Amino acid sequence: MATPIPNRFTSFLMTAEEVTEGSKLTITQQQCIQNQIATLAEMQLALEYDHTNPVLFAQQHADYAGGIKALGYLLTLNDVACNPQTVED
Repeated sequence: MATPIPNRFTSFLMTAEEVTEGSKLTITQQQCIQNQIATLAEMQLALEYDHTNPVLFAQQHADYAGGIKALGYLLTLNDVACNPQTVED
């Protein structure tokens, strides 16, 4: 059973098996995450550069890119947990 680690953020000491099981997503969860990635990608592509506020454009672009990467990371964790042999290959 995961043990809470006292720190600023919520984190837990977990066994390798707990991490593997916790990283597995259902098909529906994978589909929802993929839909969220697609939505963020569409929003990122739809951004229009505003010459009067270039910083806002950069911030929005970075925000969407970060969301896409974070959600992609969850899918990668799932792939590794469900297909451990791909890591060793």
